[in-house]
Amino acid sequence: MATKTQKSGDVSTRKSLPRVSKPRTPKFVPRDSMLTVEQWAAMPDVKPPYELINGKLVQKMVTTNEHDWITSRFKRFCDEWSDQSHWRFFSRGSGTAIGEHDGFIPDVMGFSPDIQVAPKATYNPVPFLVVEVLSRGTKKLDRNEKKAACAQAGVQLYILVDPDAQTMEVYSLQNAKYGAPQILKSGDVWQPEELAGLKLEVEKLWFK
Repeated sequence: MATKTQKSGDVSTRKSLPRVSKPRTPKFVPRDSMLTVEQWAAMPDVKPPYELINGKLVQKMVTTNEHDWITSRFKRFCDEWSDQSHWRFFSRGSGTAIGEHDGFIPDVMGFSPDIQVAPKATYNPVPFLVVEVLSRGTKKLDRNEKKAACAQAGVQLYILVDPDAQTMEVYSLQNAKYGAPQILKSGDVWQPEELAGLKLEVEKLWFK
């Protein structure tokens, strides 16, 4: 709504800006409670949705066009390959139960044919692959808590895509830990041994 203010006999128009509120714990969740993944999955539908990290609810951020573009491009490469491989890939919809107190909604997650995925499930078992596109508000969690939880849960490939650096970091699980990442840049083609036949051109991920 516009408001009028008097300045030296002139009438000027000043727009009142909406207040931006920080994400808060929903009223239906006790402030100091340690939630299980089952309780998280049974929560009412809210937008933006919440992830469960170390038993605490963390609301996801509203994404940018660039973020959504990269997510869709990554999934497009995977979907084209899945027609012949019979893998299944999902993006920012249903979640995954990573542990007793961890439930994530990855940007992209992939399941090999031997992992049973129910068509009407709202959250899934531990995926083979998890992709997170880094953003200012979430990159610390993606690089630390979520990465550690995925390693402990047995996620074989954990991938971080950095739009600012235009790099893709691929972490492979070895002895229940992620070692040094394979870092790919524009001009590189990702051809993972674990997903034989998949070819992802890194340069085609970026929003231009």
